[in-house]
Amino acid sequence: MSILICLAAIWAILILRSGLAEYKYYQSVKELEPEIWAQLGAPKYFKVPVAFVSSKGVKLLQGASNKTVLALASKHRQAGIQLLSYVVLVLVACIVYFKVA
Repeated sequence: MSILICLAAIWAILILRSGLAEYKYYQSVKELEPEIWAQLGAPKYFKVPVAFVSSKGVKLLQGASNKTVLALASKHRQAGIQLLSYVVLVLVACIVYFKVA
């Protein structure tokens, strides 16, 4: 039971960290790169993530020049990769455990 609580706590921390990094990244683009934000269509609420992962959005964001935006983009990507890696690691460990048990 304690292992489950530990795994869930790590997962929750990584989810919160990833969400916070994503929010900061979106806000930095909105405030520090207003021309890119306008070209994305000034998305609101649930449309923001869609605008950032669309092919047009990715091309626009690659042209960002502000160092803060670039640093937050890197942190956002790193947090996402760490969360995904953790989920994959836990799933593989569970599969191996249940195959062996």
